Amino acid sequence: MMKTYAGVLVAGAALTLGIGPAAAADPVKAEKTEQYLKVCSAFGAGYFYIPGTDTCLMLGGYLRSDTYVNAVGTFNPPISNVSGKGFNGPGAGVAGFPLVTADSSDYDTRTRALLAIETRTQTDYGVVRTLLRFGEQWDSQSQPGVSAGSSLYFERAFIQFAGFTAGYANSFFNAGSGITYIMATPYAGDNMWNTVLAYTAAFGGGLSASLSLEDAANRTTGVQAGAAVSAYTAGGALIPTATGMSYASYESGLQLPDLVGNVRLDQTWGTLMLSGALHRVGALSPPAAPFTSYVGENADSTLGWAVGAIAELKLPMIAPGDSVYLQANYADGALNYLGLSGTPQVHATGLGSIQVGSTLLSSSGAYYPIADAVWNNNTLSYSTETGWAVSAQYKHYWMPTLRSGLYIGYVEVDVPTNTVGAFDVSVTQAVGNLVWTMARNLNIGVEVSYSRVAGEVPLANRAATTASGAATYATTGGSTDVWSGGMRVQRNF
Repeated sequence: MMKTYAGVLVAGAALTLGIGPAAAADPVKAEKTEQYLKVCSAFGAGYFYIPGTDTCLMLGGYLRSDTYVNAVGTFNPPISNVSGKGFNGPGAGVAGFPLVTADSSDYDTRTRALLAIETRTQTDYGVVRTLLRFGEQWDSQSQPGVSAGSSLYFERAFIQFAGFTAGYANSFFNAGSGITYIMATPYAGDNMWNTVLAYTAAFGGGLSASLSLEDAANRTTGVQAGAAVSAYTAGGALIPTATGMSYASYESGLQLPDLVGNVRLDQTWGTLMLSGALHRVGALSPPAAPFTSYVGENADSTLGWAVGAIAELKLPMIAPGDSVYLQANYADGALNYLGLSGTPQVHATGLGSIQVGSTLLSSSGAYYPIADAVWNNNTLSYSTETGWAVSAQYKHYWMPTLRSGLYIGYVEVDVPTNTVGAFDVSVTQAVGNLVWTMARNLNIGVEVSYSRVAGEVPLANRAATTASGAATYATTGGSTDVWSGGMRVQRNF
């Protein structure tokens, strides 16, 4: 068994192990090389020693083929500006989020190949572990106006030693990517990956605590000081812009990383975790604000924060492998800790979807900008936006080879009154899937999701007063319901 496995590794991973191509091609040299490949049982199944070293290596990954229906980027419904795709409408050219028409794409496809390389070495400081996960993917539509093509995909790259973690990994605010039962990244609940420098102290009995410095760039939702760029004139005539609707962010440069901490308990029956984060919100004074003549002449900063609670409970009494996952979060000036983007790698600054008509009155849907802070015309300064999120997931095995994941979540953003072109908004999501493991490590799954973006005002083109006192128009408000889903075939190795 080991000899066969070693032969495959020699043929397929010779360059990775530093073995010359001549050795891999020559049967005699390959046979000699096999003698050096030994199983490393110290860290579990799948590891072997890199020849000539005391480092254990494990190779893995997956090959995945996805088809998305009214969804993009890993089953993400088109309700945020990190998921909305533009369209080529008659006479409109290319327009972006949140605008859609009957001629917008009904489906997209993606094929992704990922390679995982993990090493572990026993040292005087304990086990040194590295993990690298990267690959390439092919998309039928990567962005508005761009034809099908391939792109690199980067997922993880970190080093762990003596309790420290350094690199690109899961944020220590959440419980990790392994605790999710659906193929989509939900809008309610934190799932962010980030650049981290963290220390974890293990106290025994499954109890641990972590303190992490994390890149603030990945957690910055933005600072809004002017009304969102509108797709309509004051009279209501439709004029799609090249980039759809958005606002100019007045976020200042990064000064401090986010400070994240957690206390975690891992047991055979599940996991409990409490987490917190501090996030600096730096805001440049907009033009014509009090005592300001140009952007950045003055700047202000405040400290945003977020707290979260997570519980995963295993339910073998229902069926082997069953479990439930609960998450609750609250944020003030740090909205990305609520989720809100449908992706673990990019933050959103807007939510909604507008079905375009010939005029504003004949269009329907919703659009709401979101930001960590927004200009307040009452106080003539920035005020932070707050929000909260709750979600529940349940995984059930109908039989050992057939399982389902069910998710329901709600996230709400509360905007201070008398702010520039912004209103409260909420996102409700329900997701269900069915996954068949037809052979070992070969899964075929289908998933359907319902998403609702809703707010307190109808969709309209409104006059908004900017920091300079000028009136501008912003299309905001409304509610919309979006159905999406897709199919996945994935082989893990």
